[in-house]
Amino acid sequence: MRSRRLFSGHGRFWSLLLTCCLASSCTRQPAQSAEDALEDPNAARYRLPLRDNPVDKGQAFRCYGQCQAQASPQGYLQCLAECPGFEVTQGMRCAQDEVPPVAACFTVRQAPKGSEPTPGWVVLAVVANVMLMVTLASVCASSSSQCGYGYLPPPGSPPPF
Repeated sequence: MRSRRLFSGHGRFWSLLLTCCLASSCTRQPAQSAEDALEDPNAARYRLPLRDNPVDKGQAFRCYGQCQAQASPQGYLQCLAECPGFEVTQGMRCAQDEVPPVAACFTVRQAPKGSEPTPGWVVLAVVANVMLMVTLASVCASSSSQCGYGYLPPPGSPPPF
């Protein structure tokens, strides 16, 4: 009887706690403006507005079409830079809807300086790779049924190529 009273009190506590958690998760977050959502201090936005080009919509579409023939990404971006209305904005990224026919947009970020592995890790990876290859070769050589190595095809059959 006593244990039933203990659990009933705890049950009310947990149900009250669950109700409070659910209520607080349903509250609205303050809305961000579209410009605030696109701010990114580590990025730069390269954009050619097509549909809402402030200079010349028709010429922007034609210039964008001519740039499609460029062979490299650098050439493509240089070609777009010559189109009317092209803009570069530091600290911003492209919006999800800035794709043709709305805009040709690219977000560029700098790679962090420490992104390359140190030479010690490269040496460790090479040594581990060599050890793995030696281990696999010794496992394959130890048994004639492992790895398809060490046995000949039956006589008279063509070699398996």
